[in-house]
Amino acid sequence: MEVSNIKAFFKNQKIYENFYFLYIFFLICYVCYYLFQWPIFAGDTDLWYHLNGGRYILEHGTVPKDSSFFSFIEPPREWVDYYWLFQVLVYKIYSFSGYYGLVFLRAIMFLSTIIVCYLIINNRKWSKPDLYTAIIITLCVLFILPRFSLVRPHIFTYFFIVFLIFLIEAKNKSIFIVPIVATFWVNLHGIAYPILLLIIMAYLIDFFFLHLFNKQHIKKEELVYLIPLILSLMAVYFTPHGMELLSVPFIPTEFAAHYIQEIRKITLDELTSFQIIKLIPMHPTVFNFFLIASFFSLIVLVIKRDVNISSVIMFIGAIFLLFKSGRFRYEFILLSLPFLSFHRTPFDVKSIQNKAIKSFCIIVVLIFMFIPFKNVYEMYQNKPKYPFSERNLPAGVAKFLNYIDVEGKVLNHPNYGGYLQWMLYPKYKIFMDMEVPFLFTNEDMLIATKMFNNKDYFQNIIVKYDPSFVIASYANRDFKNIIETFPVYKPVFFDDSEVLYINEKHYPAIAKQYKLTAIEPFAFTRQSKESLGKSENTREIFNEILRIKQISPDSGIINRTIAIMYSNEGKFELALEYAKNIVINYPESPTGYIMLGDCYKGLKQYKKAIESYRKALNITDNQEIRREIGLLYLEQKDYKKAYETLIKIMNIYSPNVTYKELHDLILSAILSENTRDAEILLRYAIVGIPETDLEWIKKYNNLQELLKEKSKK
Repeated sequence: MEVSNIKAFFKNQKIYENFYFLYIFFLICYVCYYLFQWPIFAGDTDLWYHLNGGRYILEHGTVPKDSSFFSFIEPPREWVDYYWLFQVLVYKIYSFSGYYGLVFLRAIMFLSTIIVCYLIINNRKWSKPDLYTAIIITLCVLFILPRFSLVRPHIFTYFFIVFLIFLIEAKNKSIFIVPIVATFWVNLHGIAYPILLLIIMAYLIDFFFLHLFNKQHIKKEELVYLIPLILSLMAVYFTPHGMELLSVPFIPTEFAAHYIQEIRKITLDELTSFQIIKLIPMHPTVFNFFLIASFFSLIVLVIKRDVNISSVIMFIGAIFLLFKSGRFRYEFILLSLPFLSFHRTPFDVKSIQNKAIKSFCIIVVLIFMFIPFKNVYEMYQNKPKYPFSERNLPAGVAKFLNYIDVEGKVLNHPNYGGYLQWMLYPKYKIFMDMEVPFLFTNEDMLIATKMFNNKDYFQNIIVKYDPSFVIASYANRDFKNIIETFPVYKPVFFDDSEVLYINEKHYPAIAKQYKLTAIEPFAFTRQSKESLGKSENTREIFNEILRIKQISPDSGIINRTIAIMYSNEGKFELALEYAKNIVINYPESPTGYIMLGDCYKGLKQYKKAIESYRKALNITDNQEIRREIGLLYLEQKDYKKAYETLIKIMNIYSPNVTYKELHDLILSAILSENTRDAEILLRYAIVGIPETDLEWIKKYNNLQELLKEKSKK
């Protein structure tokens, strides 16, 4: 991995002759192309409690012992902040370069991890990988890549696993930096120290076993190898926590597995299921293919009986981790790489003599090499706003709380706790975040989950803590009925994710100024375009919406509502501005493009309307959007395209399709000169028209006259 070796490789090798190297090189470049462009988004809100933790440590100059400093829960929860250095690092990067720096960090860590994986599986060589190396690296890329969509401490653990293995396997002067790497690792993600010990002990056992087996004494020069490894075993003590860190990885997580999907135990069904949809293997399937590769390496070990002790120990440890929790599938893959490298499965297409079988294998290999590019492409479609997307975050509520000049306790669901503490601390203290079960307890989580659906739980928390603010998700639809039994709490704000209530006894002036009277948020967010246009208090609703817009200008639901209200009044030019705002802030959502299409349709700019609707279709396949496109073709007098579009989406035998829906389809058939189809469709439609519906009888009489005219021509 030295610079001189890299230069020599590029100088002496004809890279274009090495097909597998080129494939791996382009695959990694292809992934990085997307990864560097992929924004920070709310897959979860852990990143933000790390940012808040880093800010706290740098401002106070110490790692907090009372780690629930951001929470009003009593008594304060204490724990070991086992990722304190990661928190400092991401906060410093964010302070220097904002979310761009975090995007860069995530991409660099993935690139570094995969490069070292390549070196391990390719026996520490830069050049001449074989098909086996290409297969293993491809599986590594596809499986590990989604884990790097989030900026969390595990991205350093994944890198350090393979980097430490690479350094030790190299058996050169680089062994001296192993203790330094180990020290950084336990401070960046200390809970992973058992994996560090597993790696070090695997190589130490290998060393001593071979010496005992061969009855050799330890030579003086071998101490250069032994001492750094032994020092690395003590790295766990070189943290601000010392011995307190030792028990952290062994905190029981059985109950936490009920509400945290990734820490539940993996099942046998998951390990034996294979799903490939449109040539794209599902994420668990990729892992299962890697398991198959591991099984073949195990067979090679049994047949050849050439055992590499350190790799076998790490492989056994990886199996143990795998059955402890599903989240350890990533560690399993990385720890298994030395085992797969040493006990390689011999497979070379060029050595196959039968031409038919050889041709078949070549086709299979080419398909295999195409799949990752298709997989990555699909994975990174519908890119959110770059470099940071507020989607699925209570961004508007946080802005409002910072806008008003007060402080207090904010009762929240832990799902959003990380983001809320980052945005609100130290002015406000929240209830809790998702640092469970290591900081907050399973009991805390039980209360936090049930209080938004159970009046008794909610009442107990209100009586105990008397919070000034309550934030509730739209997903908790029953909460509306619960909060109404506590009339002291008034709704004052809402955004795309949450509704904010204020205790009017604590802040009567603010409650009076911002109380929502025309809008009931839980019902409002589910209101259709049509029902919004029929509201009796439209002006009052509009005023409250504009007030929210001033504080949270990028809110998707607010911009959508204003666009609809202007469209209902025929003010499409004004509506257009708000539809564009949705597209800018939520480009991955079809909503903005649909609203744009509606606006352009109202302005009779049909070409732009169709273009906008098609962009919405690229995100979600919706029959109603396709129908709108068909009707626009009809308006443009492009009757052929109108008929082709409408006939594809309309199931004329469906009980939901009435004579009213069939009218435009029949009209487009007649005008596009599909007279035979029009005759058949007319017969189907006329049968269903009630005798009392004179308006539609007249419309269909007109269609019949039009069809007769077209038939004569």
